Amino acid sequence: MTDTMIAAYDGNDGGRDALALATVLADALPGSTLTVTTAYAARQSGHGTPDEWRELLRDDAAERLDGARELCGDRPDTTFVVVRGSSPADGLQRLAEERDARAIVVGENRLGVLGRIAVGSVTEQTLHGAPCAVVVAPAGYARHPAAPATIGVAYDHGAESRAALERAVELARATGAVLRVIHVVPTEVIWYAGYGGAMVLPEVREAARQDLERTAAAVEGVATVETLLLEGDPATELGRVAEHLDLLVIGSRNRGPLQRVMLGSVSSRLVRHAHCPLLVLPRSAVPAEPREPVVAEEVSSAR
Repeated sequence: MTDTMIAAYDGNDGGRDALALATVLADALPGSTLTVTTAYAARQSGHGTPDEWRELLRDDAAERLDGARELCGDRPDTTFVVVRGSSPADGLQRLAEERDARAIVVGENRLGVLGRIAVGSVTEQTLHGAPCAVVVAPAGYARHPAAPATIGVAYDHGAESRAALERAVELARATGAVLRVIHVVPTEVIWYAGYGGAMVLPEVREAARQDLERTAAAVEGVATVETLLLEGDPATELGRVAEHLDLLVIGSRNRGPLQRVMLGSVSSRLVRHAHCPLLVLPRSAVPAEPREPVVAEEVSSAR
């Protein structure tokens, strides 16, 4: 992984938010470079030859990118590129893969009367199967950009959350931010523990508390590490906590047959209702852990 930070810029408010956040993160991480890109789809719709249509699309993307040049001014270590893909999200992902990028920073594509990130938007499509972390800038971030003072990370021992913790620790060290390690005991775990008897529920809570404290105690190089233990629906609880954070780092852990493409339900819900900048490590960006071989034994008939 290189120290390249990719900012997805489309000339709209979301693109300006993404550029502002990408600049903040690149400035916070020593040696980082910033690549600002406008991605466009290669699909043809209209008259003219495919080459003529692609040239029109490219020129439009380059014109929109000029707005980013004006915003960045003479910022060093900054490059500007247009990229073509089967969709804007595909172009962003391919660019990130080719440059072995640290992260893609996108703004919110808020569509519809509810003003929320729409299913199928460029923001959500970029997250699905991205080769690196994806950072979502909340609406209006460009008005008050600032290095994070408090970074939260959702932790549950999975490979994705361990990778998220490593990324959160790296950012906290670089920015001097307070690191808050958060664990949410899911509602179903609490329910089953309570169903098991009056003695089980306190044990479950105490085990979770001790584990969270051990995890926080093992963090090195961060001045202030806090813990937060919650119970309930993970997406709901993390969404509430995000209102009091400057950055939330999460790992996606979808387990279905499309696990290397789709996000998990918690991360998808948080992305659509982001209250602060959100760094997501899709499962596709986390090296797979070796799995134990299946033990298959032939058995004779029981008859």
